Amino acid sequence: MPVAVFAARAEAPAGTSLEPATPTLPAMVAPGIVEFSPAFTGSSQSVDVSRFEKGNPVLPGSYNVDLFVNDGRVARKNILFRAIAGGQVAQPCFDYATLVQMGVDTARLDPQVAHAQSTCINIKDVSPDATASMDVGQLRLDVSIPQESLRRQARGYVSPDLWDQGKAAFLLGYNFNAYSLDQSYSGSRTQAGGTAVGIDGSQVQVQGSQYYTPGPGGNYVPSATGDYMLGTHGQYVPVQRGTFVPMQRGGYSSNDINAYLGLNLGINVMGWRIRSQETTQWDQRTGRTQWTNINTTATHDITRWKAQFTVGDGYTQGVVFDTTPFRGITLYSDDRMLPDSQQGYAPVVRGTANTQARVEVRQSGNLLYQTTVAPGAFVINDLYATGYGGDLTVTVFEADGSVHGFLVPYSAVPMLLRPGISRWAITDGQVHNTALRNDKPYFVEGTYQRGINNGLTLYGGAQSTYRNLYHAYLGGAAINTPIGAFALDVTHSNTTFKGATSLSGYSTRVSYSKVIPSAGTTFALASYRYSNGNFLSLSDAVITQDLMASMHTSKLDAVSLMRSKQRLNVTVNQNFGDRYGQLYFNGSRNTYWQGMPSATTYQLGYNNSYRRVSFGITAGRTYTTGPMYNGSHYDNQFGVNLSIPLGGPSSRSAPMLQFSAMHDDVMGDSDRAGVSGTFGKDNQFNYGASASYSDYGNRRSQTTGSGNLGWQAPYASLNGSYSYSNHYQQASVSAAGGAVVHGGGITLAPQLDLNSAIGVIEAPDARGARVSSSGQATVDGRGYAVATNLMPYRMNDVTLDPVGTSIDVELQTTRLQTAPRVGAVVPLKFATLSGRAVLIRATQADGKAIPLGAEVFDAGGQSAGIVGQGGQLFVRTADASGVLDVRWGNDAGKQCRVNYQLPTGAGDRRSGMEIIDAICR
Repeated sequence: MPVAVFAARAEAPAGTSLEPATPTLPAMVAPGIVEFSPAFTGSSQSVDVSRFEKGNPVLPGSYNVDLFVNDGRVARKNILFRAIAGGQVAQPCFDYATLVQMGVDTARLDPQVAHAQSTCINIKDVSPDATASMDVGQLRLDVSIPQESLRRQARGYVSPDLWDQGKAAFLLGYNFNAYSLDQSYSGSRTQAGGTAVGIDGSQVQVQGSQYYTPGPGGNYVPSATGDYMLGTHGQYVPVQRGTFVPMQRGGYSSNDINAYLGLNLGINVMGWRIRSQETTQWDQRTGRTQWTNINTTATHDITRWKAQFTVGDGYTQGVVFDTTPFRGITLYSDDRMLPDSQQGYAPVVRGTANTQARVEVRQSGNLLYQTTVAPGAFVINDLYATGYGGDLTVTVFEADGSVHGFLVPYSAVPMLLRPGISRWAITDGQVHNTALRNDKPYFVEGTYQRGINNGLTLYGGAQSTYRNLYHAYLGGAAINTPIGAFALDVTHSNTTFKGATSLSGYSTRVSYSKVIPSAGTTFALASYRYSNGNFLSLSDAVITQDLMASMHTSKLDAVSLMRSKQRLNVTVNQNFGDRYGQLYFNGSRNTYWQGMPSATTYQLGYNNSYRRVSFGITAGRTYTTGPMYNGSHYDNQFGVNLSIPLGGPSSRSAPMLQFSAMHDDVMGDSDRAGVSGTFGKDNQFNYGASASYSDYGNRRSQTTGSGNLGWQAPYASLNGSYSYSNHYQQASVSAAGGAVVHGGGITLAPQLDLNSAIGVIEAPDARGARVSSSGQATVDGRGYAVATNLMPYRMNDVTLDPVGTSIDVELQTTRLQTAPRVGAVVPLKFATLSGRAVLIRATQADGKAIPLGAEVFDAGGQSAGIVGQGGQLFVRTADASGVLDVRWGNDAGKQCRVNYQLPTGAGDRRSGMEIIDAICR
């Protein structure tokens, strides 16, 4: 677009000298004597440029600006500017929602002004000392508001008045996969048929040669009464009953095709979010199609309580008590509704300043926070949470040059909350465990956590079934100390079975976390739990009662669950610096009552990189003891991996060459080499190919080659894979994506998470524009697109990239902001201007150039721009012909009219626009 360039000179009135010592610019240049040189305007005729006399003028109209308040960016949005009587520059109008977004204390406004939705609120209505300054060139509006007129809010605060519940919509997310497998083996194999049921109610379906019962160390072995199988809780449990076919010998072959379709359905209406998860499976061999409803829920926000209300299927929070599946209702606080600086745990910093001082808060040398405080005591209570912590160094820089500081301990465990912050949940429903065959009891659970002060959080909870089956009570405390963060709680349970002896027991849990920044060490979490022999969790009690009913017995000895005795989990990370890599350790140990097998697992790993080459080493051991192993069983694993980029540092899509070698005492050795990468203009295609060799021992080995190809299309994600070995061939295809049914029709999306917020973009005629924040999503032919993964209760920037759109479409808005509620479908309308881009090279009737800076108006009298150098006019029009009025003064001799006619063919479209000549008469 042509750019108008102006030059100015100042002439001194009579009796005035332009000496270098002239003190101020206003004394030097009076508005009435500004003139523009004809050398710049291209004409001897004067041009009325009075609108530029006061610098950078703002004409009435709507401007899409970056809004800054006290030098802090608030939003990018449309602001209306209206002419003021007697004023030369238009002034901004603010509506009530914008004032809220700017952090204005609206309670101080005149009620009639604040709540009149159509009112144009002037910045002076906020405070006589408030100002607004517009930079037209940068499209930046700077607003200065005294602190007393602003709300005191934590950092990251977004007013609930701005939370958008969106519009009514129907949502569909899908995930499809089809899998084909052809197998051929020689020698012996294990074939089983029927159903094995563990005494905890877990089941393993065993059909033909495809499914086997998991045995020790991951082997697949036939089972019989008295043996063990993998239960629903990830532990091996005794088999209660089952039918199995014995070992068969000789070669065999098989082929099968399986297909899976997962559907996530949703309806948004009047603030309610109804969700349902459905799956269907089809197997070629059996010819069966199985439909399953996983869960169905209806949820609504409760803004006043910063909570969610849910009816349907779900899980309890799992923070205080172990999680329990249920069908019923739950009401719980939602931390996402809190500002970022109030989520998680961070200590309150308290100190004293002697002067108007600058305060810095650092962690491991990194500046987390800086502010200016008045003399006297100060409080900083809106630090952002930083993982598991790390002590804070607070430095106070006094105005007199003195410096003093102190240390604030900072370690965190999941139970810790900030002072004054609460977390709670209430659930009332029926235990929803599909493995239960008999009674599914109703229960109620309530939990509460409260941050008392910097170093103490108290929490507790209660569980109880409606009938006198189970009651549990828990109380605990979390403490932040200089040597780390601790949490300790004790749970007491009482279980009463019909006709059986009651069990009363307890369980103690201890958690610890500590970060040592100077050593680069993080004890991410170490937890220990001990339970006596009579302690049962709610899940244990319900399963035991169900099995007793199935076995028609009231004797507890007939039912033996794997009740936990001791459980220890430790995670340690050690960072040696950029050059020396990172070391990590994970370990766990579990023991059980009644002679059930115990298990210990730990893993040690090291990762580093040299230049652009990354490598890692892992080692692990699993140790299990119990009757089924006649003592103990060890399984050792170790491996190495190496990644090498095949391309220069500046390559956007360099392939990655990967090598790995693994050893497992049970599974044998496996070596693999592969390459993976992306290609395409936007890296929308991905690929991978690998070859591997596995040696299982006993003269069994397998060589496998595999490859995969994927496409992140604008409206779906498509993938395909194929692998081949000396024992099998496998192929699969998959597709994932979603659709949103809204007021404008149906819009497809390459991915759709129904539990996050979604934006439906409307940008008429902007087909091909890419949604920058949503992968490969683009605007479709009807002008719609879906923006996914919006953060609920936060300000989200949604941007459109015009690259890919027609040259005849202009995006007048490329960025919008929204603060959606969780699960909302929010409409986002981007203004567009459609029409042919035309550059008109116009001259006056006498052949002279039109003065630079002359204003151009369309047929409706709206300003269409300014004449550039050489009398060039740029316009965008949907009409093949039209009229433009050009004015550089109020006299008739300083106005003319351009009648233009666009060519019907391709015309001269240099730089993607029409270029025509015209005479301004």
